[in-house]
Amino acid sequence: MKLKLLLCTLTAAVLTTISVKAAPPEITADAAVIMDEKDGAVLYEKNGNKKEYPASMTKIMTCILSIEKGNPYKTISVSANAANVESTALNGGEWITLDNLRNQMMLISDNGAATAIAENLAGSLPAFANEMNAKAKEIGMDHTHFVNANGMPDENHYSTAEDMARLARYAMENRTFRRIVSMKYKQIHYERPRYNFHCENSNELLYSYPGATGIKTGYTRAAGGCLAASAIRDNHELIVIVMHSRDTDTRFREGAELLDYGFELLAGKETGSPIVPGKAAKKH
Repeated sequence: MKLKLLLCTLTAAVLTTISVKAAPPEITADAAVIMDEKDGAVLYEKNGNKKEYPASMTKIMTCILSIEKGNPYKTISVSANAANVESTALNGGEWITLDNLRNQMMLISDNGAATAIAENLAGSLPAFANEMNAKAKEIGMDHTHFVNANGMPDENHYSTAEDMARLARYAMENRTFRRIVSMKYKQIHYERPRYNFHCENSNELLYSYPGATGIKTGYTRAAGGCLAASAIRDNHELIVIVMHSRDTDTRFREGAELLDYGFELLAGKETGSPIVPGKAAKKH
């Protein structure tokens, strides 16, 4: 009888430990998702389908469209419109290749670079937004609508954590995109006037989180701290989306905590231990 009681007590203790270990982190983010890059399964979500401002995570779409539709060696003349956008290092009349322009856009989240890319690829910002929305529909982003290429606040420019995870997963299947978002720094070469501009990636997890592979930061006062993050551990890659975190620093801490949690869930699945995510895993 005593042995049976002892075994029950030990079993309960083990199950309690597993449950505590698998408990999701407490986050300030209004919405978040952990997605398995391999099969698109959502391992965890908090308000995954709630409409949010994506801020500069929008540039994931701008970047992948520039890769799929543009010539990386084409030289672009920066318009006055692109140079006058808030938060840009561009100057009107500069000449720069599309490849250099999108590197600058993704590493330092240059809003003018996104505008210049949109103008060059589609002829106008509204036309490019139409292409963004067509691609969003194609990859199953059913709760997303874009009106600009850089993520500046607009009530008609919105997405969800699950939709942004789908976009990030789609983009990460492209080798060129992967190369861009994994770079910690890059010398951007301008053709006219001829000079180099040093860019350092704004994604702090690339410097601090073991196995980090990308992807994109975002912040506006309306959107709060946003982050699309990815990392590989034991040959398995996860994608994490954080939307409307408390501030620019908190998004990185919460992104790292969610990555840790996701890898715990994967480890539990592989060993047969109980998985206790915030929401049941599902596939898309």
